[in-house]
Amino acid sequence: MVLIKYLCLMVILSLWGCQENQEHDASREATATQEISSEQKKDSIFITEIPKDSILIAQIISTKSYKDFIEPWRMPENRSEYDYLQITQKKIVPSGVIVESFSYGSAPCENFQISSFNKNGKIIQTLPLLLGCDCPSDCEGCAERKTIHWLDDTRFFIKQRDVIVLNTNEELASLDIDECDTKVIYTKKDFSINANGKIEYQQEEEIFEKQALLIDLQGKHHLSSISGFSGANTMYDYLQKGDTWIAEGSSIHQARREPFDIELDAEDISVLQGLQISVQKDLSVDVMVNDTSIISIPFNPGGMRIELSQKPEAYIMGVPDSLSPSTTLINDVLYLATKDEVEENILAPIDLVIGIADAYTLAYNVLENQFELTLFYADCCDNAIYLFKNQNIY
Repeated sequence: MVLIKYLCLMVILSLWGCQENQEHDASREATATQEISSEQKKDSIFITEIPKDSILIAQIISTKSYKDFIEPWRMPENRSEYDYLQITQKKIVPSGVIVESFSYGSAPCENFQISSFNKNGKIIQTLPLLLGCDCPSDCEGCAERKTIHWLDDTRFFIKQRDVIVLNTNEELASLDIDECDTKVIYTKKDFSINANGKIEYQQEEEIFEKQALLIDLQGKHHLSSISGFSGANTMYDYLQKGDTWIAEGSSIHQARREPFDIELDAEDISVLQGLQISVQKDLSVDVMVNDTSIISIPFNPGGMRIELSQKPEAYIMGVPDSLSPSTTLINDVLYLATKDEVEENILAPIDLVIGIADAYTLAYNVLENQFELTLFYADCCDNAIYLFKNQNIY
Protein backbone atom coordinates (compact mmCIF):
# COMPACT_ATOMS: atom_id res chain seq x y z
CA MET A 1 0.00 0.00 0.00
CA VAL A 2 2.82 2.35 0.94
CA LEU A 3 4.60 1.42 -2.29
CA ILE A 4 1.49 2.24 -4.36
CA LYS A 5 1.14 5.66 -2.66
CA TYR A 6 4.82 6.36 -3.26
CA LEU A 7 4.54 5.48 -6.97
CA CYS A 8 1.46 7.69 -7.36
CA LEU A 9 3.25 10.59 -5.71
CA MET A 10 6.23 10.17 -8.06
CA VAL A 11 3.93 10.21 -11.10
CA ILE A 12 2.25 13.42 -9.89
CA LEU A 13 5.60 15.11 -9.24
CA SER A 14 6.88 13.98 -12.63
CA LEU A 15 3.85 15.39 -14.43
CA TRP A 16 4.17 18.61 -12.48
CA GLY A 17 7.87 18.84 -13.38
CA CYS A 18 7.13 18.25 -17.06
CA GLN A 19 4.55 21.00 -17.03
CA GLU A 20 7.02 23.38 -15.38
CA ASN A 21 9.72 22.48 -17.92
CA GLN A 22 7.30 23.01 -20.81
CA GLU A 23 6.32 26.41 -19.42
CA HIS A 24 9.99 27.28 -18.89
CA ASP A 25 10.90 26.15 -22.44
CA ALA A 26 8.02 28.14 -23.90
CA SER A 27 9.13 31.22 -21.96
CA ARG A 28 12.74 30.71 -23.05
CA GLU A 29 11.69 30.26 -26.67
CA ALA A 30 9.56 33.40 -26.50
CA THR A 31 12.53 35.44 -25.27
CA ALA A 32 15.15 33.74 -27.46
CA THR A 33 14.60 36.21 -30.25
CA GLN A 34 14.72 39.96 -30.39
CA GLU A 35 12.66 41.93 -32.83
CA ILE A 36 14.30 44.09 -35.46
CA SER A 37 13.72 47.78 -34.84
CA SER A 38 11.01 49.55 -36.80
CA GLU A 39 13.72 51.49 -38.66
CA GLN A 40 15.34 48.24 -39.81
CA LYS A 41 11.97 46.77 -40.81
CA LYS A 42 11.25 49.83 -42.92
CA ASP A 43 14.43 49.22 -44.92
CA SER A 44 13.91 45.48 -45.20
CA ILE A 45 12.02 43.54 -47.86
CA PHE A 46 10.82 41.05 -45.25
CA ILE A 47 9.88 41.00 -41.60
CA THR A 48 11.71 38.48 -39.48
CA GLU A 49 13.21 38.04 -36.03
CA ILE A 50 16.91 37.77 -35.24
CA PRO A 51 17.84 35.18 -32.60
CA LYS A 52 19.56 36.47 -29.47
CA ASP A 53 23.33 36.76 -29.50
CA SER A 54 23.84 33.57 -27.50
CA ILE A 55 22.01 31.52 -30.15
CA LEU A 56 23.94 33.18 -32.98
CA ILE A 57 27.26 32.65 -31.21
CA ALA A 58 26.54 28.98 -30.63
CA GLN A 59 25.92 28.49 -34.35
CA ILE A 60 29.04 30.45 -35.34
CA ILE A 61 31.12 28.28 -33.04
CA SER A 62 29.55 25.12 -34.47
CA THR A 63 30.84 25.94 -37.96
CA LYS A 64 34.46 25.68 -36.73
CA SER A 65 35.39 27.98 -39.59
CA TYR A 66 38.25 29.45 -37.61
CA LYS A 67 40.75 26.79 -36.52
CA ASP A 68 41.94 28.70 -33.47
CA PHE A 69 38.59 29.04 -31.71
CA ILE A 70 39.31 28.73 -27.99
CA GLU A 71 37.28 26.51 -25.67
CA PRO A 72 35.67 26.59 -23.24
CA TRP A 73 33.81 29.73 -24.23
CA ARG A 74 32.50 30.32 -20.73
CA MET A 75 35.33 31.50 -18.49
CA PRO A 76 34.77 30.65 -14.78
CA GLU A 77 36.63 33.73 -13.49
CA ASN A 78 34.35 36.12 -15.39
CA ARG A 79 30.62 36.70 -15.37
CA SER A 80 30.18 37.38 -19.07
CA GLU A 81 28.71 34.47 -21.00
CA TYR A 82 31.30 34.54 -23.78
CA ASP A 83 34.70 36.12 -23.30
CA TYR A 84 36.29 35.23 -26.60
CA LEU A 85 33.48 35.83 -29.08
CA GLN A 86 30.96 38.66 -29.24
CA ILE A 87 28.49 40.02 -31.79
CA THR A 88 29.50 43.47 -33.02
CA GLN A 89 26.84 44.15 -35.67
CA LYS A 90 23.78 42.63 -37.35
CA LYS A 91 22.60 43.69 -40.79
CA ILE A 92 19.42 42.64 -42.58
CA VAL A 93 19.95 41.57 -46.19
CA PRO A 94 17.45 40.15 -48.71
CA SER A 95 18.48 36.55 -47.96
CA GLY A 96 18.36 36.92 -44.17
CA VAL A 97 20.85 38.43 -41.76
CA ILE A 98 24.60 39.11 -41.85
CA VAL A 99 26.28 38.99 -38.44
CA GLU A 100 29.67 40.49 -37.68
CA SER A 101 31.45 38.96 -34.69
CA PHE A 102 34.74 39.56 -32.95
CA SER A 103 37.06 37.14 -31.16
CA TYR A 104 40.45 37.21 -29.52
CA GLY A 105 43.12 35.11 -31.13
CA SER A 106 46.69 34.52 -30.12
CA ALA A 107 48.22 37.82 -28.97
CA PRO A 108 48.75 40.38 -30.30
CA CYS A 109 46.25 39.66 -33.08
CA GLU A 110 42.47 39.84 -33.09
CA ASN A 111 40.03 37.99 -35.31
CA PHE A 112 36.82 38.85 -37.04
CA GLN A 113 34.08 36.71 -38.53
CA ILE A 114 31.30 37.43 -41.02
CA SER A 115 28.42 34.97 -40.79
CA SER A 116 25.38 34.60 -42.99
CA PHE A 117 22.03 33.43 -41.54
CA ASN A 118 18.81 32.71 -43.42
CA LYS A 119 15.43 34.27 -42.62
CA ASN A 120 14.75 31.59 -40.02
CA GLY A 121 17.93 32.41 -38.14
CA LYS A 122 19.81 29.29 -39.26
CA ILE A 123 23.48 29.71 -40.10
CA ILE A 124 24.55 29.35 -43.72
CA GLN A 125 28.25 30.23 -43.62
CA THR A 126 31.01 31.83 -41.55
CA LEU A 127 34.10 33.50 -43.00
CA PRO A 128 37.09 34.01 -40.66
CA LEU A 129 39.20 37.13 -41.17
CA LEU A 130 42.20 38.64 -39.43
CA LEU A 131 41.04 41.90 -37.89
CA GLY A 132 44.44 43.29 -37.05
CA CYS A 133 47.50 43.10 -34.85
CA ASP A 134 48.70 45.43 -32.12
CA CYS A 135 52.39 45.78 -32.97
CA PRO A 136 54.68 47.99 -30.87
CA SER A 137 57.01 48.48 -33.84
CA ASP A 138 56.66 48.50 -37.62
CA CYS A 139 59.75 46.29 -37.66
CA GLU A 140 57.52 43.43 -36.50
CA GLY A 141 55.36 43.80 -39.61
CA CYS A 142 51.93 45.08 -38.65
CA ALA A 143 48.42 44.59 -39.98
CA GLU A 144 46.16 47.41 -38.88
CA ARG A 145 42.47 47.00 -38.09
CA LYS A 146 40.43 46.11 -41.14
CA THR A 147 37.43 48.26 -41.96
CA ILE A 148 34.23 46.95 -43.52
CA HIS A 149 32.38 49.18 -45.96
CA TRP A 150 28.87 48.28 -47.12
CA LEU A 151 28.05 49.41 -50.65
CA ASP A 152 24.45 48.23 -50.51
CA ASP A 153 22.42 45.35 -48.98
CA THR A 154 24.33 42.66 -50.87
CA ARG A 155 27.83 44.07 -51.44
CA PHE A 156 30.65 45.17 -49.17
CA PHE A 157 34.44 45.34 -49.19
CA ILE A 158 37.26 45.21 -46.65
CA LYS A 159 40.31 47.46 -46.74
CA GLN A 160 43.56 46.82 -44.90
CA ARG A 161 46.92 48.53 -44.36
CA ASP A 162 49.92 46.23 -43.98
CA VAL A 163 53.49 47.16 -43.05
CA ILE A 164 55.93 44.85 -44.84
CA VAL A 165 59.44 44.48 -43.39
CA LEU A 166 62.09 44.36 -46.12
CA ASN A 167 65.07 43.37 -43.94
CA THR A 168 66.18 39.78 -43.35
CA ASN A 169 66.01 38.29 -39.85
CA GLU A 170 69.80 38.51 -39.63
CA GLU A 171 69.72 42.22 -40.43
CA LEU A 172 66.92 42.89 -37.93
CA ALA A 173 68.97 41.29 -35.14
CA SER A 174 71.56 44.06 -35.43
CA LEU A 175 69.11 46.97 -35.81
CA ASP A 176 67.27 49.07 -33.24
CA ILE A 177 63.52 48.64 -32.94
CA ASP A 178 62.61 51.33 -35.50
CA GLU A 179 65.57 51.24 -37.90
CA CYS A 180 64.23 48.64 -40.32
CA ASP A 181 63.27 49.24 -43.95
CA THR A 182 59.54 48.87 -44.55
CA LYS A 183 56.93 49.54 -47.16
CA VAL A 184 53.20 50.02 -46.67
CA ILE A 185 50.70 48.12 -48.78
CA TYR A 186 46.98 48.86 -48.94
CA THR A 187 44.67 46.07 -50.07
CA LYS A 188 40.97 45.76 -50.81
CA LYS A 189 38.77 42.67 -51.09
CA ASP A 190 35.23 42.68 -52.53
CA PHE A 191 32.40 40.54 -51.15
CA SER A 192 28.84 39.87 -52.29
CA ILE A 193 25.89 37.91 -50.92
CA ASN A 194 23.99 35.78 -53.42
CA ALA A 195 20.26 35.00 -53.36
CA ASN A 196 20.86 31.88 -51.25
CA GLY A 197 22.74 33.85 -48.58
CA LYS A 198 26.15 32.53 -49.56
CA ILE A 199 29.00 35.05 -49.14
CA GLU A 200 31.16 35.16 -52.25
CA TYR A 201 34.42 37.08 -52.56
CA GLN A 202 36.99 38.10 -55.13
CA GLN A 203 40.77 38.02 -55.10
CA GLU A 204 42.35 40.61 -52.82
CA GLU A 205 43.86 43.51 -54.79
CA GLU A 206 46.42 46.17 -53.96
CA ILE A 207 45.13 49.75 -54.07
CA PHE A 208 46.69 53.23 -54.02
CA GLU A 209 47.22 54.99 -50.70
CA LYS A 210 45.04 57.87 -51.85
CA GLN A 211 42.19 55.48 -52.53
CA ALA A 212 42.68 53.82 -49.15
CA LEU A 213 42.46 57.16 -47.34
CA LEU A 214 39.42 58.47 -49.21
CA ILE A 215 37.50 55.23 -48.69
CA ASP A 216 37.40 55.98 -44.97
CA LEU A 217 36.35 59.59 -45.62
CA GLN A 218 33.19 58.90 -47.62
CA GLY A 219 30.33 61.09 -46.44
CA LYS A 220 29.93 64.72 -45.41
CA HIS A 221 32.35 66.78 -43.32
CA HIS A 222 31.00 70.06 -41.99
CA LEU A 223 32.89 73.30 -41.59
CA SER A 224 34.38 73.73 -38.10
CA SER A 225 36.34 77.00 -38.34
CA ILE A 226 37.99 79.58 -40.61
CA SER A 227 41.17 81.56 -40.02
CA GLY A 228 42.24 84.30 -42.41
CA PHE A 229 44.81 86.97 -43.11
CA SER A 230 44.60 90.03 -45.36
CA GLY A 231 46.33 93.29 -46.03
CA ALA A 232 49.41 94.16 -44.04
CA ASN A 233 48.38 92.72 -40.68
CA THR A 234 44.66 91.99 -40.39
CA MET A 235 43.67 88.58 -39.01
CA TYR A 236 40.24 86.92 -38.92
CA ASP A 237 38.71 84.01 -36.99
CA TYR A 238 35.32 82.42 -37.60
CA LEU A 239 34.40 79.94 -34.87
CA GLN A 240 31.47 77.70 -34.10
CA LYS A 241 30.23 77.65 -30.51
CA GLY A 242 27.49 75.10 -30.21
CA ASP A 243 24.91 75.97 -32.87
CA THR A 244 26.11 79.57 -33.12
CA TRP A 245 28.77 81.08 -35.36
CA ILE A 246 30.82 84.06 -34.20
CA ALA A 247 33.48 86.05 -36.07
CA GLU A 248 36.18 88.35 -34.82
CA GLY A 249 39.36 89.93 -36.08
CA SER A 250 42.34 92.00 -35.07
CA SER A 251 44.72 94.47 -36.66
CA ILE A 252 47.73 96.48 -35.61
CA HIS A 253 47.04 100.11 -34.79
CA GLN A 254 49.74 102.39 -33.39
CA ALA A 255 52.02 99.39 -32.74
CA ARG A 256 49.30 97.53 -30.82
CA ARG A 257 47.10 94.65 -32.00
CA GLU A 258 43.50 95.61 -31.38
CA PRO A 259 40.55 93.21 -31.65
CA PHE A 260 37.23 93.88 -33.33
CA ASP A 261 33.96 91.99 -33.81
CA ILE A 262 32.57 91.01 -37.20
CA GLU A 263 28.83 91.18 -37.81
CA LEU A 264 27.37 88.07 -39.46
CA ASP A 265 24.10 88.46 -41.33
CA ALA A 266 21.61 85.70 -42.10
CA GLU A 267 23.23 84.93 -45.46
CA ASP A 268 26.68 84.56 -43.86
CA ILE A 269 25.34 82.18 -41.22
CA SER A 270 23.51 80.14 -43.85
CA VAL A 271 26.78 79.65 -45.73
CA LEU A 272 28.75 78.79 -42.58
CA GLN A 273 26.17 76.25 -41.46
CA GLY A 274 25.80 74.71 -44.91
CA LEU A 275 29.44 74.57 -46.03
CA GLN A 276 30.78 71.02 -46.19
CA ILE A 277 33.16 68.65 -47.94
CA SER A 278 31.41 65.63 -49.47
CA VAL A 279 33.37 62.51 -50.45
CA GLN A 280 31.23 60.51 -52.87
CA LYS A 281 31.08 56.74 -53.30
CA ASP A 282 33.21 57.04 -56.46
CA LEU A 283 35.74 58.94 -54.27
CA SER A 284 35.23 62.22 -56.08
CA VAL A 285 35.24 65.20 -53.70
CA ASP A 286 32.89 68.18 -53.69
CA VAL A 287 32.95 71.47 -51.80
CA MET A 288 29.29 72.18 -51.19
CA VAL A 289 26.98 74.73 -49.65
CA ASN A 290 23.93 72.72 -48.63
CA ASP A 291 23.00 70.88 -51.85
CA THR A 292 24.94 73.11 -54.25
CA SER A 293 28.39 72.02 -55.44
CA ILE A 294 30.89 74.89 -55.59
CA ILE A 295 33.99 72.86 -56.49
CA SER A 296 33.98 69.31 -57.85
CA ILE A 297 37.14 67.17 -58.03
CA PRO A 298 37.06 63.80 -59.85
CA PHE A 299 39.00 60.92 -58.32
CA ASN A 300 42.49 60.35 -59.70
CA PRO A 301 44.31 57.53 -57.85
CA GLY A 302 47.76 58.51 -59.07
CA GLY A 303 47.85 62.23 -58.43
CA MET A 304 46.03 65.52 -57.94
CA ARG A 305 44.27 68.04 -60.14
CA ILE A 306 46.61 70.96 -60.65
CA GLU A 307 45.60 73.96 -62.78
CA LEU A 308 48.06 76.77 -62.18
CA SER A 309 49.13 79.52 -64.57
CA GLN A 310 52.60 79.70 -62.96
CA LYS A 311 55.04 77.28 -61.36
CA PRO A 312 54.15 76.33 -57.74
CA GLU A 313 57.15 78.20 -56.30
CA ALA A 314 55.82 81.48 -57.76
CA TYR A 315 52.97 81.62 -55.26
CA ILE A 316 53.44 83.24 -51.87
CA MET A 317 50.56 81.42 -50.18
CA GLY A 318 48.47 78.29 -50.63
CA VAL A 319 50.70 76.22 -52.94
CA PRO A 320 53.66 74.08 -51.77
CA ASP A 321 56.69 74.36 -54.04
CA SER A 322 56.85 70.63 -54.77
CA LEU A 323 53.30 70.18 -56.10
CA SER A 324 52.93 68.39 -59.44
CA PRO A 325 50.22 66.40 -61.28
CA SER A 326 51.59 63.21 -59.69
CA THR A 327 51.46 64.57 -56.13
CA THR A 328 49.41 62.70 -53.56
CA LEU A 329 50.94 63.08 -50.08
CA ILE A 330 53.50 65.60 -48.85
CA ASN A 331 54.36 65.55 -45.14
CA ASP A 332 51.18 63.59 -44.29
CA VAL A 333 48.96 65.97 -46.25
CA LEU A 334 46.95 64.51 -49.12
CA TYR A 335 46.64 67.12 -51.89
CA LEU A 336 43.50 66.85 -54.01
CA ALA A 337 43.42 69.97 -56.19
CA THR A 338 44.76 73.46 -56.69
CA LYS A 339 43.68 76.09 -59.21
CA ASP A 340 44.19 79.79 -59.85
CA GLU A 341 42.44 82.30 -62.13
CA VAL A 342 39.12 80.95 -60.88
CA GLU A 343 36.10 82.84 -62.15
CA GLU A 344 34.83 85.28 -59.53
CA ASN A 345 31.31 83.86 -59.47
CA ILE A 346 32.56 80.37 -58.52
CA LEU A 347 34.32 81.24 -55.25
CA ALA A 348 32.21 84.28 -54.33
CA PRO A 349 29.47 82.25 -52.51
CA ILE A 350 32.02 80.92 -49.98
CA ASP A 351 34.61 83.74 -49.96
CA LEU A 352 33.36 85.25 -46.70
CA VAL A 353 36.69 86.34 -45.26
CA ILE A 354 39.02 88.05 -47.73
CA GLY A 355 36.46 88.78 -50.46
CA ILE A 356 38.95 88.77 -53.36
CA ALA A 357 39.94 85.09 -53.60
CA ASP A 358 40.75 83.90 -57.12
CA ALA A 359 42.53 80.61 -56.27
CA TYR A 360 42.11 77.60 -54.02
CA THR A 361 43.91 74.51 -52.74
CA LEU A 362 42.06 71.55 -51.24
CA ALA A 363 43.88 68.96 -49.13
CA TYR A 364 43.32 66.44 -46.35
CA ASN A 365 45.62 66.60 -43.33
CA VAL A 366 46.10 63.00 -42.22
CA LEU A 367 47.65 63.82 -38.83
CA GLU A 368 44.97 66.38 -37.91
CA ASN A 369 42.10 64.34 -39.42
CA GLN A 370 40.68 67.33 -41.26
CA PHE A 371 40.07 68.70 -44.74
CA GLU A 372 41.73 72.04 -45.40
CA LEU A 373 40.38 74.37 -48.08
CA THR A 374 42.58 77.41 -48.68
CA LEU A 375 41.10 80.33 -50.60
CA PHE A 376 43.72 82.91 -51.56
CA TYR A 377 44.55 85.86 -53.75
CA ALA A 378 47.11 84.43 -56.17
CA ASP A 379 49.09 87.65 -56.69
CA CYS A 380 49.81 88.27 -53.04
CA CYS A 381 49.20 87.19 -49.51
CA ASP A 382 45.51 87.35 -48.63
CA ASN A 383 44.21 83.93 -47.67
CA ALA A 384 41.67 82.05 -45.59
CA ILE A 385 41.90 78.46 -44.42
CA TYR A 386 38.62 76.60 -43.98
CA LEU A 387 38.82 73.52 -41.72
CA PHE A 388 36.44 70.59 -41.98
CA LYS A 389 36.92 68.08 -39.16
CA ASN A 390 36.63 64.42 -40.07
CA GLN A 391 33.73 62.95 -38.07
CA ASN A 392 34.31 59.41 -39.37
CA ILE A 393 37.45 58.59 -37.40
CA TYR A 394 36.93 55.80 -34.86
